[in-house]
Amino acid sequence: MELTKPATPSTRTDGGRGVPGRVTTAAVLGTVLEWYDFAIYASMAAVIGRLFFPSDDPTVSLLVTFASYAVGFVCRPLGAIVLGRLGDRAGRRSMLAITMVTVGVASVLIGLLPTHASAGMLAPTLLVALRMVQGLAAGAEWTGGATFLIEYARTGRRGLYSGVVQASTVAGFLLGTGVAMVIVRLVPEAAVDSWGWRVPFLLGGIVAAVGLFVRLKLDESPAYRELHAPQQPIRRQGAEADGSTPGDSDNSGADEDNSSGAATETRRSWLLVLGIVFGVTLYGYTATSFPAFLDAVGALSLGDALTTNAIALLIEVPLIVAAGAFSDRVGRKKVMGGALALYALATYPVFLLATNGTLAGALAGQVIFVVLFAAVSGPMAALFVELFPTRVRSTAFSSSYNIGAAVFGGTAPFVNMLLATKTGVSIAPAFYLVCGALVSLAFLSRVRDRYQEELR
Repeated sequence: MELTKPATPSTRTDGGRGVPGRVTTAAVLGTVLEWYDFAIYASMAAVIGRLFFPSDDPTVSLLVTFASYAVGFVCRPLGAIVLGRLGDRAGRRSMLAITMVTVGVASVLIGLLPTHASAGMLAPTLLVALRMVQGLAAGAEWTGGATFLIEYARTGRRGLYSGVVQASTVAGFLLGTGVAMVIVRLVPEAAVDSWGWRVPFLLGGIVAAVGLFVRLKLDESPAYRELHAPQQPIRRQGAEADGSTPGDSDNSGADEDNSSGAATETRRSWLLVLGIVFGVTLYGYTATSFPAFLDAVGALSLGDALTTNAIALLIEVPLIVAAGAFSDRVGRKKVMGGALALYALATYPVFLLATNGTLAGALAGQVIFVVLFAAVSGPMAALFVELFPTRVRSTAFSSSYNIGAAVFGGTAPFVNMLLATKTGVSIAPAFYLVCGALVSLAFLSRVRDRYQEELR
């Protein structure tokens, strides 16, 4: 009797060397673009608020702008499911090309939009619609790039490349914040309102074009190719005359049990990722929206707030890579768990520092904030990728992460601003963030750390 078995998986997908540079570049560019776009929207929130959501009260305009920021996250779970399934069925490469084009085109169109003064309600309607389109693509961009890159890496190096892909999110934030900072500082306010705000969005189209060119030249990841490799026929000894073999029915039952067990484990992992994402995304999106928050609560001018945020993000980038690499040695849970525990203790004093009205305090508070976030986020992508089997990894990882990001991360700037303005206490968001850290820590404690195991 002839049965089939898949080709034996390779245990070193990078051949003992590093991941090819073009693969790293392709994964990083898309992530940079995605978070660059979100960063410029958050950094220019005050400008966008008065141009698209004008109000007699600037705080109301800013709150509505942050609400529209959150709207972009509403579509992320849908994009994660649809594009994640595409990544599992048609390949990671095809999915990543689609997300790159979508995010880039939407960014350019935002930069070309008319404002409320010239188009009335059509302007904010189009802005929200384009944010939703970006959200669809973003639902699979970071998770897809992380999956693609980490599937190329061998065991013992996945944390390093997790740090690389996560650092690219901060690089995107840094690039977006830096561009916004330059425009706000060098261009007169009237010119910023007239045309300056458009420049960062239009530049996003250039990044998208370069990223698409690089991605179209890639092969599929080794793990995906192995899963879909042609099956090899083998002949089992002792086959019965009717083509059956002793124990076939037992094997069938075992296969069903294994399949059921795998499905149960995947569902459990999906819920664990969702829980961990709660606190992690609260901290991540709070870090990127600090400039608008500090400006709104009167702690600093927008220009100074952007400057301190850019410095903090610049410090964070290499630390994320280092934290990812360190998790290859001691495990993902130890690095992330330690940082989350410190967050629970340090968030309140960090907000006291950041909102004390001084440039030094704002810088010190944000630096402490991002140093801890580097330790949380560096190993994160590897931890999540390792939890799911290759055949459903893109869908499961993208959907669990993006539902959490949409519900908790995308709403973080709005909730933080609402807490501070409604209570009159600028450090009120700290209590919300501490709650998030404790929840994430509780879910992380239930995870099986697979940092020393081969991808399944």
